Amino acid sequence: MSIKSIQIPNHIFLEEVRRQLQAGHTATFRVRGWSMRPFLEHARDKVLLVSPQKRPVRVGCVALVLADDGRYVLHRVIAIDGAGNCTLWGDGNVIGRETCTPDNVIGVAQGFYIGRKERYFDVDGRVWRGYSWFWMHTAPLRRFFLLFYRICAKLGLDVR
Repeated sequence: MSIKSIQIPNHIFLEEVRRQLQAGHTATFRVRGWSMRPFLEHARDKVLLVSPQKRPVRVGCVALVLADDGRYVLHRVIAIDGAGNCTLWGDGNVIGRETCTPDNVIGVAQGFYIGRKERYFDVDGRVWRGYSWFWMHTAPLRRFFLLFYRICAKLGLDVR
């Protein structure tokens, strides 16, 4: 028996994710897009989300939000102002930031299932905390790290 997958438009799927998280459940799904590269790969890796009431939004966390421009994004929070408004930046992006209000935070990552073997990384674990610290503190070098990663990927080399 083969497993079939279906794709649901983001606005429908993610609003259901919001409802489930508000009801106290968790949500796990495959990420779509390349903005969190090199650590989260499109259509391969999964994110485990909880509600912002269970895991408060903090600088450095990865959150699913409805950005002010109307797009849903799963990006790292890089700043929070006094009113609780968040500035987000995808790990795989060199430029471009998103902002959102506290009411538009849908969920906060509790962990990630990475790779074909779906190895679990808890956001409170040593590995993820180390990666997060490194990635946030080497932002000026990000373009070079991402270029290196893309070259290795084109050559078929696994650098993770």
